[in-house]
Amino acid sequence: MCTGYMLIKYLFKVRISVVVSIFKRLESSTASKMQVFTQKRNPITGGTEWDVQHEDYDYHQEIARSAFADMLHDTERNKKYQRALQLAIEKMHNLGKKANVLDIGTGTGLLSIMAARAGADSIVACEAFKPMAECCIKILECNGVKHKIKVIPKRSTELTVGEDGDMKEKANILVTEVFDTELIGEGAISTFTHAHKFLLEEDCIVIPDSAVIYAQVVECPTLQKWNRLNDLADEDLQIILRTPLKMKDCAGSAAVHDLQLSQLPRLAFKELSDQIPIFYYDWSGRSPIDRNRTVKQQFVVTNTGIAQIVFMWWELNMDTEGKICLSCAPWWAHPDVNLSCERPQDSIPWRDHWMQAVYYLPKDITVQKGSELSLVSCQDEYSLWFYVDDGKTVYKNYKRPICECGIHMALSRTHVSYLNDGRRSKRFLAQLREDLHKDAVVLDLNGSSFIGLASSRMGAKTVYVLENSNLNISILNDYIKENDLQNVQIISEVTDDILNSVTNVIGDPNFSSAILPWENLKIAYLLYKYRSKLRDSVVIMPDCCEFWAMPVEFQDLHKIRIPLNKCEGIDMTIFDNLVESSRIISDADIEAQPLWEYPCICRGEARKIIELNMSDLKPTIASDGTYKVSDNEDNDANPVNGFAIWSVWRVGGKPISSGPIDWPNVGQRVVWDMHTRQAVKILKKSSSINSADKWNYQVACDLKTGEFSLNINWEQ
Repeated sequence: MCTGYMLIKYLFKVRISVVVSIFKRLESSTASKMQVFTQKRNPITGGTEWDVQHEDYDYHQEIARSAFADMLHDTERNKKYQRALQLAIEKMHNLGKKANVLDIGTGTGLLSIMAARAGADSIVACEAFKPMAECCIKILECNGVKHKIKVIPKRSTELTVGEDGDMKEKANILVTEVFDTELIGEGAISTFTHAHKFLLEEDCIVIPDSAVIYAQVVECPTLQKWNRLNDLADEDLQIILRTPLKMKDCAGSAAVHDLQLSQLPRLAFKELSDQIPIFYYDWSGRSPIDRNRTVKQQFVVTNTGIAQIVFMWWELNMDTEGKICLSCAPWWAHPDVNLSCERPQDSIPWRDHWMQAVYYLPKDITVQKGSELSLVSCQDEYSLWFYVDDGKTVYKNYKRPICECGIHMALSRTHVSYLNDGRRSKRFLAQLREDLHKDAVVLDLNGSSFIGLASSRMGAKTVYVLENSNLNISILNDYIKENDLQNVQIISEVTDDILNSVTNVIGDPNFSSAILPWENLKIAYLLYKYRSKLRDSVVIMPDCCEFWAMPVEFQDLHKIRIPLNKCEGIDMTIFDNLVESSRIISDADIEAQPLWEYPCICRGEARKIIELNMSDLKPTIASDGTYKVSDNEDNDANPVNGFAIWSVWRVGGKPISSGPIDWPNVGQRVVWDMHTRQAVKILKKSSSINSADKWNYQVACDLKTGEFSLNINWEQ
């Protein structure tokens, strides 16, 4: 174990050397590629800092995050596109016509290569992102089809047709994949409309041929926690803070909430309707596609409950005869699900690029089984929104919902759900009740939570809430007015006079600005900053923070990072190399993920890697070490493809985990907290490990600068 000072120097000296080297490069007039300074916000300090980035950082980031996604690992998608292409080309040849293919948004050229191998007579592939277009050309050459495919680095709407144009003649087969979770969010309607008008023959074949969007009305208190703030109640269910009426009645945001719905516990929601086909899209050109429409459909309520949410997914009909169907339905509605297996959700194809969508209804409506209601489905060119009409609620129109309460603009859905997590808030309130006395002067370091306001209702004499965000201040003021709090002051800076008077410092360790778990160490940063001015007797909540890590085997999440190598027999190593080099430039090794959506198996003991005592903070805290995978003498080898890292905060000595709900057992599936995101390191390739194998870590935190560094690797 090295000293904290030495480890801090080791982990942060890289930053200094980079800054020095950048100045040297800026001074060099011969440098062809230079690094640049960019501004970024430090979530721990709240300040804006200069950072050094590669000159082409933006497009490297775009390559890394679009490329190492799971789309090309989606075997079902690839095979169904391939089969549809084969049928379309055969059909054209059987009609005595040449098969002239247009591939819009070709990316790696995968679909164009499939078309070439299926016997297409000519292929034009367009790709607007020039680095990807250049990569595509190299992939075509590597696979021996460069002479068969013409790559145009343009948007499809910029293509020209004619003797001197990008295309000599109009195509009679279009293949494209311009879809997202909402189906139309990437501009599919305008892409297909323009292509039919300018780039395609009248009797062309389009892959996919059509699409259907399905919706299902449900009651789901679990997901409603992501949308509306509940009253804050203690362990005795006594309401401590009332949520302002404007927030309870707000229509919310129409922005889609995309989720892996198949991972939502089946008992967490109640179906109030069957799946309802709401919109049909004819990509073939046989009928026009509406850019704006509202459809009202009657349905019979299947269960008594409260209509709160609409689940949405879609299906693609890949061929003209509708024999090849690609479904994005959750497991309970999926045509290919195996209901006889232990986990039916594991029997359907996994994909992260096309998830399912959640839409929150503007108003909750109590419904009775067997009654008839109307589902109102609205669509503009890029998005959807929904209403349920019971004939009693009067709507002036079915306009797109807009947040009027501030919550949906100021706070992420994950943060809203965190504030609604009664298990966690009751623990804080119980400790607060124990710590406060009638003359308590409270300093709340996190204005994006309501613990400080709660202390006002629980007997504190004076409460100061530190907050600089205007949106958060507006929300706090609404709560202060609703609950008639007379002794609360919102402050942007903490003065010495305030610090000298404070008896209790509190802070819910989850900031609205935080993404990774350690970004909530803003609590520790502020405590260290103010500690010398606080009384020795000051009571601090929470007590301490621990960070834990363990090796895991992700069921599917690793697909967003692992290389392709070959995809449907097509060599993609050039693409892998491009993505890997871009990822090194633009992406950190560790990222935040909501692991409740991404199943994994614990493959090693959970180990504590660092601890910070809030009452005894040092300017630098560091730790390093090596751990065996397991304390059990088990020689069986198991696959590991990543590490999971999370925080545990202690309040009154009791742990509050932002990671596993129950202590993880080696070899078993982990149940993760749904209201926070965990940190994840995905390995480049899976390793086979046993209990005697070891992993090491180095972690350092500098509370003066707000820097945090963590490295985890296998022991070589």
